[in-house]
Amino acid sequence: MRIIHVHKYFHSRDGASRNARGLMRLQEEAGHTVAPFAMHDERNEPTPWSEYFVSNLETKNVVIGVSAFRQLGRALWSIEAAKKFGKMLDVFRPDIVHVHNIYTHLSPSVLHEAKKRGIPMVMTVHDYALMSANYSLWDEKKMKSMSLDDIGIFATAKTKYVKGSFLGTLVLEMILKFHQMLNVYDGAISHYITYSNFVRDVMIASGIPKEKITVMHAFAEPLMRLDPLRLPLVKGEGNQGPFVLFAGRLESYKGVHVLIEALKYLPATIQIKIVGVGPDEARLKMIVGKEKRVEFLGFVPGNELWKMMAQAAVVVVPSIWNEPYGLVALEAMCQGTPIIVAKSGGLPEIIGDSEAGIAVPAGDAKALARAISSIVAHPDRAKTMGKAARERAKEIGDPQAHLAKVMELYMGCG
Repeated sequence: MRIIHVHKYFHSRDGASRNARGLMRLQEEAGHTVAPFAMHDERNEPTPWSEYFVSNLETKNVVIGVSAFRQLGRALWSIEAAKKFGKMLDVFRPDIVHVHNIYTHLSPSVLHEAKKRGIPMVMTVHDYALMSANYSLWDEKKMKSMSLDDIGIFATAKTKYVKGSFLGTLVLEMILKFHQMLNVYDGAISHYITYSNFVRDVMIASGIPKEKITVMHAFAEPLMRLDPLRLPLVKGEGNQGPFVLFAGRLESYKGVHVLIEALKYLPATIQIKIVGVGPDEARLKMIVGKEKRVEFLGFVPGNELWKMMAQAAVVVVPSIWNEPYGLVALEAMCQGTPIIVAKSGGLPEIIGDSEAGIAVPAGDAKALARAISSIVAHPDRAKTMGKAARERAKEIGDPQAHLAKVMELYMGCG
């Protein structure tokens, strides 16, 4: 089968990018012909199809001026993306187009090009951008997740989610409502894929037909490695004491501050290692102050991160927003490491009814500390949880099983 994957990035910038590229690799290894369509970027992986990529649009710190108008114009309808994608479609002649995140960087103009050529499209929904310009559904001022009742045009604008700008958020929300009114997404997409029942339910509540949505757990990228993963003999080996690991974007809604607060309820031997970068980094370092048990490690690439996960006593995903899924938790489980997740969004679905980890109330530092202590203080329980975590990861995150489901879905869209 000939497949084009459309995603704004073609480098490992975030979970959605890694997931899209991982699926492409799986399909290539299975003998399918696969090509990307994305933006130009010096960090992109090499591909012969880059000549069709669109110009890079860097949205960081863009609020006013010519760059802002360019960003909004592209979000509304990118003529450049439509023209270049149309040419690529005519040359590559795909059987199906798999869409990922296209919103403000590529725009739904690419959907129109595939639709008018009669090419079916499947879309993986990685966040809440189909429902709101505030694609995390997060109110920074109130420090709480938003419901669908809270995402009217002006209510969303008040969150200033887009670059801290009321006007920027307002305009992008109006553009989304315009696209919804014209049915540009639902009228073009044959089927949607989401990784959690939680996101599916949000989509249905927003008006997307439930029969067009299929829930399938994300595949675990570590399970794609050729060498079998082995449970580490000693958790925290090479460190003065056991450590708790957080890995992800340093955003306020990721709940890292809750993990830091939990430290005061934990034994003095327990350390916290924080992997990642983001806008909340400076504030988090101020909260930590001179506390030596907390270490900020910045960005750590995949293979090195997985080794750290294997050494950690426990990996914590303390999100206080409605996390759509939580790939970090699944990757940690692959290493035979217990996980602790917040009862938010799709996170509890990763654990399910297994003994792979513990779900605690979001934002509750004391409950988080109790959960951490219950694992660190009981090595036998931790070992049992680690084995259960590995089995659960193989059960829900098997790459080949995921690939088979995706390909079956493609066939149904033909």
